[in-house]
Amino acid sequence: MKQEIILKSGWIKVDKEELDKLRQKIREKYESEGGTKKFNAHLPNYEELREIIINKLKEIEEQQNTDIKIQDLPDYEIVPGNTFFRNLLYTNKDAKSLQFQEYNIDICYLFSHGKKRFDQKRFEKKLLEDFSVYKPPFQKLKVIISSTLNNMSEAEKVSSILKDKFDIIVETEIRNSQTFSKGSLLELYNNLESNEQVFILISRDFLQNENCLRELIDLTKTHPDLYLSHTFHILLKDVYEGDFNLFDSLGRSELLKYWKLRIEKLEKNHKLLISDKKEKEFYKKLRTEFDEIKKIIEELHDLLDLIRDSQHKIYYEIMLNKINKYEELTALLPKLTKPHIISSSLELTYKRIKIPSTNNPNKPEFPPEPFYTPKFPASETYKINIPGFSNVWLKDESTNPTGTHKDRMAWEVVIKYKSLIESLKYKNQDSLPQMSIISSGSAAIAIQHLFNLFKIPTRLKVLVDNRLNNGIKESITRIGCELYQCDLSAKLLTSEDIKERTDNQNGIDITYREVLDPTHDNYYDWMSYEILRETPEYCFIPFGTGDLFINVLNIVKIEYFNSFVAKHDPRFFSDVNTLKKCSFIGASTNKPNSRLDKLFSSFLPSLESFKKYIIELKEEYDCVGQMTGIFNVDESNVDIAIEIASKQKIKFEPSGMAGLALLLQMKDTIPKSSKILIVNTGRTKGVEELI
Repeated sequence: MKQEIILKSGWIKVDKEELDKLRQKIREKYESEGGTKKFNAHLPNYEELREIIINKLKEIEEQQNTDIKIQDLPDYEIVPGNTFFRNLLYTNKDAKSLQFQEYNIDICYLFSHGKKRFDQKRFEKKLLEDFSVYKPPFQKLKVIISSTLNNMSEAEKVSSILKDKFDIIVETEIRNSQTFSKGSLLELYNNLESNEQVFILISRDFLQNENCLRELIDLTKTHPDLYLSHTFHILLKDVYEGDFNLFDSLGRSELLKYWKLRIEKLEKNHKLLISDKKEKEFYKKLRTEFDEIKKIIEELHDLLDLIRDSQHKIYYEIMLNKINKYEELTALLPKLTKPHIISSSLELTYKRIKIPSTNNPNKPEFPPEPFYTPKFPASETYKINIPGFSNVWLKDESTNPTGTHKDRMAWEVVIKYKSLIESLKYKNQDSLPQMSIISSGSAAIAIQHLFNLFKIPTRLKVLVDNRLNNGIKESITRIGCELYQCDLSAKLLTSEDIKERTDNQNGIDITYREVLDPTHDNYYDWMSYEILRETPEYCFIPFGTGDLFINVLNIVKIEYFNSFVAKHDPRFFSDVNTLKKCSFIGASTNKPNSRLDKLFSSFLPSLESFKKYIIELKEEYDCVGQMTGIFNVDESNVDIAIEIASKQKIKFEPSGMAGLALLLQMKDTIPKSSKILIVNTGRTKGVEELI
C-alpha cells in the first residue's frame, strides 16, 4: 500500500544561516543532476531547476512507493514557481530572515536532502548526538611528526614549536628510513592511542619517494577511517607553489611525469638484463618494482585529491608563525567521527556497480551486470570471406551494449564514479563532480547510456566539433548529455581548455584519460587480451586517438616481460613466441573529409611518441612483428571494404572497417594463407533503441 508524504501549508520564518545552507545544498544537488544555469534576475533561468526538482520528486515517490501531497491542496502544482526561486536564491539572499509557505521550503529540503525540513533537522540533531560530538579523553595531545630524511630540519622546527609553545609530547619518525621509522605506516597507525595524532610533512621529496607513497596509498585505501581521524597534513612550500603545486593541474602533471620517467628507467634496466641474460630472480625483483610504481601512478590522482581536499591541513609557514594557542591548534585537528552518510540513492548506485574481478576470466566484469551478462570474451569473433585470403577473422565489437568498443571505456568511467561515491563518505558533501570529454558521438553515447542505467546523478558534458553531423549532435543530447560546440581544428585544447569550454572548471576531463588510467594499460585491457587469445599473424586495428591500438601493444609488452618470470596474467591464453611474430597494424587517415571520419583528428600530440614506441618494441625488444606500424588508408579501399562488409551483414560504420580497407590496400604484402584478425569497432545503436 502506498504511503503519503504530507506537506503543511502555512507561513514559517527561516533565518539566513539555515537558508544559506539550504541554498548551497540546492546548488550542489542541481549541478550534480546536470544543471547549468546561473541563478540571477532572469526568471527563465529557473525553469531547468524546476524541471530537475520535478524529476527528483518523482524518483523519491518511485523509490519510497509514496505520494507527495500538500495538505488540503490535492490539485496544487507541488513545485514552487520561478518567482519563489528567484526570491530565495537571488533577490533576497542577503536578508537576515525570510517568510515562506512551509510546503515550499519542504520541497526544497526534499530535493536537496531527501527529507522534509523537520525530519532533516531531527536527523542532523541525532547525527550530532551520535557521531559528531567527540569528547576527547582527559589526556594531553601527543604528536608523531612523520617526514622524509630530507625534511628532518622542517620536522625539528615543528617539533620545537609543539614542545615549547604548547607543551605537547612529540616523537618524530623518518618514513624513508628503516632505522628511524616506526615500522610500516599501518603498524604506526594501528599502535596509536586515542589522544595521538600523526603530523605528516607533505613535500616534493615525500611525493617522489616510493616507500612513502606506496604505504600512504595502501593505508588510505584499506583503512580510510583510521587515516582520516588521526592525520594532520603540513604542506611545505614546494607542493603549494612552483612546478609541483598539487593544487594546480600542471603541478600534478609534473608529479605524474616524474613517476612515468621512473617506469621508463626500469624498462631500460630490463633491456640491460635481457642482453646480459641474468637469472630469473633479477627479473622478478624488477617486475615487483615495476608493479609497485605502476600502482603509485594509478592511485596518485586520488591521493593528491585526498590531501588537497582535506580540511585538516596547514601551510608550513603558517604553522610556524600564526598558531599561538593550544586551542587554535586542536581546532585544526580531525575529530573521531563516523563517515559522512551519503544519500540513499547514491548508496544504491554504489552497491549496484559490481566488479566481479579485475583479471579473472572466470569472473569477467564486462558487459556489466545487472543489466547484461558478463562474459569473456565479451564480444564475438568469427570467420569472414575476403577475396584472395583464406583465413580472415573478425573481432566484432558491434555486439556490445551500444554497438561499439567505446562501451568498454564507458564501463571504466562508471568504475571511476564508484570510487568517487566512496570518497564522498569522507568529505562533507553529497554531490559528485561532473565529467567532460571531446567526442564524435560513440564514446559520449556509451558513457551516458551507462550513467542512465546505473542512475549516476550526472550528465556527461560533451564538446564536439561544430561541423559534426546534426543527427549525431541530436543523439548526444537525447541520450542525456550536455552538448557544447567549437572549432576543434583551431588549436589543440588542454584539459583545462576542455573544462572551461564545457562550463566544468571544478570537474574532471576524461578526454586524455589520465584520470581513468595514467599508465595506459588497463583501459581496454580485457579487450586486448581477447584480441591476443586469437593468436593472429596479422592484426588490423582502427587507429583514431590510438587508445585501443597502443593498449594492445602495451599488453603485448607486459606479457613479454612476464615471460621472463613465467607468471602471466590469468587472461593470457596465447604464448609470447607467437606474439613476437604477429604484426599489429593500425589503420588511420590524415584526410579531414575521409569516410573514416571517426579516425581523423586535427591534432594527435602523441603520434610521434607512439611511433618511437613501436620502433622500440620492434628493434629493442623484438616482441612484435616487423610490419607493426600505423598506416593511412586510401579512400578507394574504404569503398571496397564497405561493400564486402555489407554483403556479409556486418554491423559497422566506415571507421570500424578501416582495418579491412587497409588489408585490401596491403594485399600484395600479406601472405594469403596467414591467420588475419580484423577488429571491427562497431556502429553506435540508435538512441531510440537504447532509451
